[in-house]
Amino acid sequence: MNRFEVSLERAGYGELTVIPKLSFEASGGELLVLLGPNGAGKTTALRAVVGTVDVARRSVRLDGADLSGLPAWGLARAGVAYVPDGARCFSNATVEENLRGAFEATDRPSRPGQRSRLFDLAFELFPVLQERLGQLAGSMSGGQRQMLAIARALMIEPRVLVLDEPSAGLSPKLVEELFEALGRIKATSGCAVVMAEQNFAAAVSVADHCLVLDEGRVALSGTVEEVRSNEKLRIAYLGL
Repeated sequence: MNRFEVSLERAGYGELTVIPKLSFEASGGELLVLLGPNGAGKTTALRAVVGTVDVARRSVRLDGADLSGLPAWGLARAGVAYVPDGARCFSNATVEENLRGAFEATDRPSRPGQRSRLFDLAFELFPVLQERLGQLAGSMSGGQRQMLAIARALMIEPRVLVLDEPSAGLSPKLVEELFEALGRIKATSGCAVVMAEQNFAAAVSVADHCLVLDEGRVALSGTVEEVRSNEKLRIAYLGL
């Protein structure tokens, strides 16, 4: 089922509270996108989910199991993969080493042929990675590194995929390719996807539900169709 439920209170940095209170949920095969202008709190919300910023109260549940006390590496072992902003990979490692390292990092028992199957999935979604298997990640373009970062997350066969601004800094063509892949991941993997994004058009092309944040608070929530049709709020909070 992969039902992912999150509740946060007073998330931020030291004495600065960015997210006073926020709750959301997503199920397998669904993509929830957090939208809003710069400074709205999207990135802080996701960082609070994985426990890398201060938070007064954090509730994270997956199919009823309480994961609230787990750090980011513990969440990964439980099936929650986090892809932070900035296309972060191991720059001095090859594409193959990045992917293999992610597969081995969770230290979970693997099934025969599992690694090969996950490599094949990564190459099907992002063919350029197979072409550059022996290339150092740090010598690749920003778009290629972003694809590698997402492929690394998929190597743990996540039940939840959390993405922070995956389209940031990418060309329109790469954005289109990336979101086409995200749509396929959502449709075929069965994992729940939670994404912070500023590119409204790209996000709603694959999202099912939206949360629009404004200064850390929910200004608008609903299905993609509801957000698209609310012209007043789209203009006020998204500038569209």
